[in-house]
Amino acid sequence: MSVAPPMFRLLLVVVCSNLYIIFNISIRARCNCEYGDLLLHTDVRWLSRGKCLERFFDLRKEILNFLKTNITTDTTYFENQLVNKQFLCSLAFLTDISQHLNKLNLQLQGRKQTISQIIGFLDGFRKKLELFKNVFVENKLIHFPCCEVIKQEFDKEFNFEHCITHIDELIVEFKRRFEEIELMRPQINLFNNPMAVEIEKQDPSLQLELCELQTDPFLSAKEIDVSFWKTLPVEKYPILRNFALKMLSMFGTTYICECTFSNLKHIKSKERNRLTDETLGHLLRVSTTEIEVDFTKLSIEKPHPQVSH
Repeated sequence: MSVAPPMFRLLLVVVCSNLYIIFNISIRARCNCEYGDLLLHTDVRWLSRGKCLERFFDLRKEILNFLKTNITTDTTYFENQLVNKQFLCSLAFLTDISQHLNKLNLQLQGRKQTISQIIGFLDGFRKKLELFKNVFVENKLIHFPCCEVIKQEFDKEFNFEHCITHIDELIVEFKRRFEEIELMRPQINLFNNPMAVEIEKQDPSLQLELCELQTDPFLSAKEIDVSFWKTLPVEKYPILRNFALKMLSMFGTTYICECTFSNLKHIKSKERNRLTDETLGHLLRVSTTEIEVDFTKLSIEKPHPQVSH
């Protein structure tokens, strides 16, 4: 999530500052550098932040010892934070919740996902958030291993109920960001299982065809998936087929975007610096499409094909 409470933003500053110090010392040691500072700026992506937090939490004691023994500048503030119970509790919670968010992020980046699958992942995570609230109320941290470590380290009776506020903030944020999904819920339910929906709650233009569909003995025996909609006779169910096409046109694009960036890096190399934007666009389109391109046929159809290229 791009919106983070001030406490977590401060926590990330502390983590990044410690990593910067370690990174700076390591680079100078390797290069025998005489300069004391390294200009560095980057906005780390959330997937990387999650991994970074996990490593930082696992090495928190070693980092504290490193600051005390290897750093000549004043690091008292960072050392105090690394032994502060409240800071470590917040670090543990942010590390654990980032792992859960990373898992959701990776699920949403999957290939060939329909809008139904994407909403399913989001609904599942929202249910998890409700479960997490009860986890902290009962202080049973089985789904939050880092929090459990801090609990055992400091006090077995230590309470993490303050984390419920942050869980509530996540619930509100997810509801706000995906509120349009609730408006589509009837269409999603129809797309997922047209045999089980209440016809009266569907769009009037679909109701007559739904009556025939739900009483069709051949179609009612079929498994409901994307291929199901392809089996509907266009002459008998034209409106439902058109509805299915609209639903299938809504899909996750993250995978395609990531593939495009990878292909862009490969195509636009320094050896091809004269590549025009138009040609680059065509190459990216060809490299990311799943439609098999018949280059021989295309070259024959050209009035003056340049086969040497």
